[in-house]
Amino acid sequence: MKCSWITKVNVVVLSLWVMMTLGNGQKFKATQEITERLKKAYAYYCQGQYEQALNSALPIYQKDPDIWVAWWPKWVYRVVKGPIPDPYQKSEIMRLTVKSYEEGRSLNLSAYRKTANARQLVADSYFALGRFQEALPIYEEIEQLFGKGPALLPGKSRMCRRYIAQGYRPPQPPPKNTWRPLPLRFREEDYFILVPLEEACKVLGLGCSIAPNTKVAGGKGIRVTKPDAPNITWRLFLGHPIVERLENGKGHTEGIAYAPFEEDGKVWVPFYWLARQAGIRGWEVRNGKIYVAPK
Repeated sequence: MKCSWITKVNVVVLSLWVMMTLGNGQKFKATQEITERLKKAYAYYCQGQYEQALNSALPIYQKDPDIWVAWWPKWVYRVVKGPIPDPYQKSEIMRLTVKSYEEGRSLNLSAYRKTANARQLVADSYFALGRFQEALPIYEEIEQLFGKGPALLPGKSRMCRRYIAQGYRPPQPPPKNTWRPLPLRFREEDYFILVPLEEACKVLGLGCSIAPNTKVAGGKGIRVTKPDAPNITWRLFLGHPIVERLENGKGHTEGIAYAPFEEDGKVWVPFYWLARQAGIRGWEVRNGKIYVAPK
């Protein structure tokens, strides 16, 4: 089924992006151990667990900063019927992506594939933690290797210099002795903490609706709302790592680090995304439970 929110232009852009991910000096095909450690660091970073991301990625960066890894998230195997190419075979991935759009199936393998590099993860983790002095030289390395990126985007090295000059520190969550456990079950997949959507929304005070809808990607209309923001609705799509945010009738698309999926009649989503919408300023898994900071 075609997805109205993805155009053929998006496919071309994404395909070109995949082509550009292997630049000079980059190394792929890392060992399984390195791959798993960078997968873990990537998941930690996406979920806002920046100290853990740094701890996982820093030893790899110190040893070989040019290593990149690629992998397929487990949810991809639920979506794609048939064989999936090696995540390092870029040309085959692009060919199958274009073919699926030509056939109206809209399997954007180019976007489903994940990659990670220790240098980037370490720099981004330092930055998120407010350790701008340590992030700055690494961002300068990245700019020397790959350029400064689109002119419309602020350079991270420039942002580091500005924050250092201002003495800026990002807001810190409350002390962990004030955090409380949630009465919510969860599972871990690819190092992401996933929760059943309807149960999680009740616990977090969010609204939720799930209904069959053959007109949308994934075959179900999934909406999340927030009582104190009645003009905002988020639409999620099974098997697609995107969220559509609707505000006063206008929408734009955002990424979500792990695509929602359905299993045994329940829709599972990454907890970090729901926590963000609920205004939770910090969380972690401890003693088999999800603990959250007070709002």
